[in-house]
Amino acid sequence: MFSIFIEVFASLGLFLFGMIFLENQIKISAGNSFKSMVENATSTHFKALLTGFISTAIFQSSSVVTLMALSLIGAGLMSLNSAIAIILGANIGTTVTAWIVALVGFKMDIKLLSYIFIGIGGLGSVLADEEGKWKNYFGILVGFGLIFLGLEGMKDSFSVISKNFDISSYRFSNYYMYAILGLVITSIIQSSSASIAIAQSALFTNMISFEAAAAFVVGANIGTTVTAILGAIGGIPYKKRTALAHLIFNVSTGVVTLLILPWLIWIVQRFAHSLDAVVQIAVFHTLFNVLGVLIWYPFIDILTNFLNKFFKKEELHVTEFIHNVSINIPDLALYALQKEIEHLEDKIEEFALLAINVPPPKALEKGANVSKLLEEYNENFSIQYDKLYDNIRKLEGEIYKFSSKLSNKVSSESEKEQLNKIFQKVNYLATASKSIKDMLYDLDIFYSLKSIEEKDFYKNIRYQILKSVLVFHGARKGDEKLIEEMEEIYKRISLSYKNSIQIIEDIAKNPSVNSHITPMAINDIHLVKSFTKSLRNVLFL
Repeated sequence: MFSIFIEVFASLGLFLFGMIFLENQIKISAGNSFKSMVENATSTHFKALLTGFISTAIFQSSSVVTLMALSLIGAGLMSLNSAIAIILGANIGTTVTAWIVALVGFKMDIKLLSYIFIGIGGLGSVLADEEGKWKNYFGILVGFGLIFLGLEGMKDSFSVISKNFDISSYRFSNYYMYAILGLVITSIIQSSSASIAIAQSALFTNMISFEAAAAFVVGANIGTTVTAILGAIGGIPYKKRTALAHLIFNVSTGVVTLLILPWLIWIVQRFAHSLDAVVQIAVFHTLFNVLGVLIWYPFIDILTNFLNKFFKKEELHVTEFIHNVSINIPDLALYALQKEIEHLEDKIEEFALLAINVPPPKALEKGANVSKLLEEYNENFSIQYDKLYDNIRKLEGEIYKFSSKLSNKVSSESEKEQLNKIFQKVNYLATASKSIKDMLYDLDIFYSLKSIEEKDFYKNIRYQILKSVLVFHGARKGDEKLIEEMEEIYKRISLSYKNSIQIIEDIAKNPSVNSHITPMAINDIHLVKSFTKSLRNVLFL
């Protein structure tokens, strides 16, 4: 009999692996579509609810959709009330799995069906082009095949157990204990679909009663909130509020369902009496989730206002986007990473402008004039440059760390190439920020020097840095003319040694100038060139 329990354990593992494999294959082939769908379909509560339902039916996992919603709200692509509506829809969408299991898993020879799926999917995956979408489509077939094979194993194993044991002596007398059991199991295996499949298999083999299976399903529904809670840890307040909304909705729906459980069961058995018990559980699962949505849907805005009172204190992060997004959703993680690179570029522009005593907001105004800015702002700023640079270094480090973790999750060549470009961008930006940092001491000294030659050199350095920043800022948006201008600026700076050397020679000839100023000036010429070259390289990636 020990071998039977091993079979149950192995079948559950196969079912779970099939679910995870299926989710990953669908995420790879449809993740971008989900992002586009959400961006275009969350203008109203009903559209957002429908998006949650459809995407969960596609992904076969409300947990994945909930994590995606958390990632999108963390990346600033979705509002809190839209995320709540998506979660409501996802709870209805998750019932689709129970229907598939009930109508296919217990109505057909699913062992043969699973072999067909695995056979076609496996061979197709081997023969398909490595980068083509067909490889993912065949992978989806393998995922379904593994799910059905695991389900068949659980069904057969439970059947043997029920014949060889007096199950009645092991049953709980209180149905609410099954709800707790469903909650615990789902919290551990992180899949309500797998938990409900277990309940359907046990019900099919008469191991538990319909009432026990119904209570178990309610508990499993509450257990799915654990995934959202874990996904929100360390995130921005909106992510935490979204996870709390998920918890409030599922727990309140579960509690109400358990309180009226006998009446709901009566309704299902009264109006679906012609269906077998396994299908009736799918009906029950759908009924109480729809009931929960009907209760909460009119109060989405009220719930949003209530949740906004919580998590007021936000944790301090040098990053703005990537700490809010899960690497388990690669396409959204890549999107957040691109936004974080833009944030890093903003910080480096700000750092460079402050180093030459030009206020960033004024410099980056449309139509700003370089010469006027340099004339108007000539007072030395009193700023903690070391703290600014330290934050930039931390930001670069967090981007490196996130990118390294994400590299283990991406699979397509295009995503790998995108990540590789991000690594190169961070390298160039790190060089740009280091160049400015290494000039800070020199710039401070040149600011206070009095000779004409020293003032001319200081003005020339400020001009080159300001011009580079302004053109780079505009070129980042894809302006081809500005990109070409950035290339011209770099060439001019590279060829300006003759003029710079002449200024340095004038400095060296002046007997009133200290000898250490000359090597300082030579060093700064190289650093300005390095700064401009790094910004130029970022644009050409």
